[in-house]
Amino acid sequence: MLLTPPSDTELTKAEALMASLPTVRWDEVERAAEITDAIARRLGDDRALLRTLVARAVRTPELREKFECHALDDKIVIWDDQEKGLRIRLRLANTDQYERVHNHRYSFTAYILHGAYQHTLYATDQPLDETADVTRFWPYFVREEPAGRVITLDHEQLHTTITEPETISLMIQSPARKRRAFMIRKDSGDVWYRYGAADESAERRAEVRMSDERLHHWLSRLEAFGLL
Repeated sequence: MLLTPPSDTELTKAEALMASLPTVRWDEVERAAEITDAIARRLGDDRALLRTLVARAVRTPELREKFECHALDDKIVIWDDQEKGLRIRLRLANTDQYERVHNHRYSFTAYILHGAYQHTLYATDQPLDETADVTRFWPYFVREEPAGRVITLDHEQLHTTITEPETISLMIQSPARKRRAFMIRKDSGDVWYRYGAADESAERRAEVRMSDERLHHWLSRLEAFGLL
């Protein structure tokens, strides 16, 4: 069953709060980290507010179209204000995990609400293209990121996140900083890229769109974990 629609009062209050959020300048990553840390905790720690935002997103067509399923994680977009540098979503980790060194098209902040990340940062001395040698990515920071921790990464940073099954994070991401993100699979050295929706075919968009059945599954799990 989908979430019960929020009352007019709940919806008005939530939308007013979201409209009052500050603009984030992601080219100043340290300052962006401070601002988005506060935003992430404000939203993630208020279960009633988060429930209202998710219920609103489910019933807002332009947000519902951004709900996606991928090989390692799914996502539910609950707010999208590109002018303020704020796309806010839930990252929902699947159980099928493998290690891939990658960067992102955007900078982001993640507030871990449930589960944990096994997080590694990498350096390399080579171009990030099809010629990349998987043995020339060197880890220099390894840490478990438990529930309750907030992390911020620049879009150029190479990393891996191996997650526990059903790890849930509140993600705040910048507008895209580049067209594609680099990825290399550690066990095989296979290289590929992730593009944004604007560069994807209609077939690809249909393939990744979250079904109602999958959405119902995640809403049930989020409620079971006490997050909504």
